[in-house]
Order: sequence, then C-alpha cells, then structure tokens
Amino acid sequence: MVLAPFFEKPPSLIQAPDGSILFECICNANPQPTIKWYFKGKELTGDRYVMKIKKMVGKWTVTMNMKNQTQDDQGVYKVEATNEKGQHAVEQQYVFKQTGKEVFKTQMD
Repeated sequence: MVLAPFFEKPPSLIQAPDGSILFECICNANPQPTIKWYFKGKELTGDRYVMKIKKMVGKWTVTMNMKNQTQDDQGVYKVEATNEKGQHAVEQQYVFKQTGKEVFKTQMD
C-alpha cells in the first residue's frame, strides 16, 4: 500500500547523556520518505546535526541529534517528510537551558 507521509505528533525532545539534544518522531509512509530538518527556514546541515531514519513495522523512526547547542539554537524546528504520494511537516519549539555550572563558567570567561 502506497501512503503519503504523516507525522503522528511533533518531535519529542530528549537530552542525551552527552548533553546533546535528540529530536525524535514517528512518520507513517510508504515508500520511505525523504526527511529534511529546518531551523528559521534554512535546511540543517553540518557536523553538529546527526539525522537518521529507521524502519519499524509500517512506520519510520525519524531522529535528529543536535550537538554543542547554545542560546542561538533556541526556536522552532521543522521536520519535513516527502515521498511520491505527498508531503507532511511538523514543528517543535526548543528552549536552551543552561546548568548552574555552565552559567558560572560563562561568567568566569
């Protein structure tokens, strides 16, 4: 069965043990969709962003791991899925949070 992409809900945000932020969501689609991530209208590229898509039963787990985030990374992120049957996108707000240790280190620099 051919199915246009559809995200069930916006990405979840998970703080990884290494301090990076993981955006994760589920996409229904057949065939496999092409996934693109955007921030402030620009497609995300570069070493700071690790993007993956993994097949599950009839669905795809879509992730984007953002490393070395700063206050400049705050805002709305959009993930977009496209295949031959259509396109769908969802958005998620990210708010940067500093720990007390990071605030102290910043003030000492």
